Amino acid sequence: MQVLTFEPAPESEKREAEGPQGFPAAGTVRDGSLVGISPVDERDLPSIAVSSVEAVRSTVRRARAAQPVWASLPLSERTRRLRKAAGNMLRDRATALRLIREETGKSEAEALFSEALGPLDQVNGWAAVVQRAMRPERVSLNPLAFPCKRATVEPIPRGVIGAVAPWNFPLATFFRCVFPALLTGNAIVVKPSEYTPRVANWFVSHLQDELALEVLDAVHGKGEVGRALIDAGIDACTFTGSVASGREVIAHCARLMIPVNVELGGKDSAIILADCDLDRTIAGVTHWALSNAGQSCGAIELALVDERIADRFVSRMADAWKRLKAGPTHAAVYDVAPLAHLRQLDAVEEQVRDALARGATLVCGGRRTRAGLGYEPTLLSNCDESMAVVREETFGPVLPVVRVSGIDEALRITNNSRYGLTASIWTSDTRRAERIAERLEVGTVTINNHALTGAIPSLPWSGTRDSGYGVANSRYALSTYLRPRTVLVDQASIPDPYWMPFDDVLSQLGEVLADLQVARLSGLPKLPWLLYQRIARTRRFYGM
Repeated sequence: MQVLTFEPAPESEKREAEGPQGFPAAGTVRDGSLVGISPVDERDLPSIAVSSVEAVRSTVRRARAAQPVWASLPLSERTRRLRKAAGNMLRDRATALRLIREETGKSEAEALFSEALGPLDQVNGWAAVVQRAMRPERVSLNPLAFPCKRATVEPIPRGVIGAVAPWNFPLATFFRCVFPALLTGNAIVVKPSEYTPRVANWFVSHLQDELALEVLDAVHGKGEVGRALIDAGIDACTFTGSVASGREVIAHCARLMIPVNVELGGKDSAIILADCDLDRTIAGVTHWALSNAGQSCGAIELALVDERIADRFVSRMADAWKRLKAGPTHAAVYDVAPLAHLRQLDAVEEQVRDALARGATLVCGGRRTRAGLGYEPTLLSNCDESMAVVREETFGPVLPVVRVSGIDEALRITNNSRYGLTASIWTSDTRRAERIAERLEVGTVTINNHALTGAIPSLPWSGTRDSGYGVANSRYALSTYLRPRTVLVDQASIPDPYWMPFDDVLSQLGEVLADLQVARLSGLPKLPWLLYQRIARTRRFYGM
């Protein structure tokens, strides 16, 4: 049996644990606790105890015991409690902003707009999605084939959901799993990233104060705790993370017959056409390439620019990026956050080195900041598909620019990527862009903007290829949290005509039904139900 670790390769783990120039490592375990080091100022953060395997099992058992009572509450009551908790989160947002900055390095202004402002809007958005999805569906049955019968499909909660979450949006990542899980009547146990456990505890505690039932809790640790959560008897799993770990999670859940929803990496293209509004395009691409230091699966990681405007685009982009303030700084506000941990900074630097060695031009950036784990906004020109920075996910404040001869080349590069999460098209001709969108093999296409659908509960966020087959947001995501239960009611006063015994009369009835279907294909009137019933009554039902 393959061992599920969710861990980095040993070489990466060793490099991270040691750290260059004395910089200590976050996310490692020491004396049974997670070591916390802020990427802002290298300060030690309060330690968090690692959950034992038995503690994980016990947490899932408590959640399972509480779930039926929670599911029995009306949706309106579940929504009321979540809204109250979300309101309390908004009132206590200063604490959330401080914790997000301490654990990820994100500035308080950026964390406010990307995470801390969201809980109440997300609860309301999800409540609307769930209210529609939870309605029982009356299914129309063919009265000839299924006489005196009616059927209803009821969505019911799966039970206990396990959520293995990433570090890049340590608060907002829970909006897309915890809120729909609870609103649909499930219990949920979350395993946050080992880099961001304190933000998770803040979120969980605010909800626990209002839920009044043990239907939500967190367990902490590295990959082995995620594996223990899946093994603890959960009914479905949601995972957001790397492609390598996602494959392990999928395989492990498959062996246990657990439904799993996976959202993995991305290498999002911005296709920039010659007729774009260059001012707005520069601003938009800058924002979506550098938000959260590019540490987002939906970040713009590749600019495919029409060669007719490529020089102007690069020049204007460089001017804009050189004016940005890269963190961390002592001030609470800066434009570009530091990398969240050392392993990610090493990976970004390696991709930039590879690109320069293969002929890319460094337009601006390309250096670490003086403090913490910051890296300057880095623009690379003259890039091509031989470079890892063009092919592989970067997850950093780096944007390679590839000059393309036209839309066909841009489509080829985007669709040939191993990833297929989102893409954006920047142009003044939106009708043309909509036609281009039909040819993009990605989960979401945004025109003259990028990736904002990830924060809209009513719109699906999904991908293709190595971006995973999972869906976040919208009714399409609810199959992780709901399963259908069919209830069929038979109101007939006599046995169905096809029941035993298998005699000649039954065979004749079958022949009549077959001829009827052929007649309907020819446009002839339907056989009256009374005739069907008369034929059925000619049967002898022994002992009935």
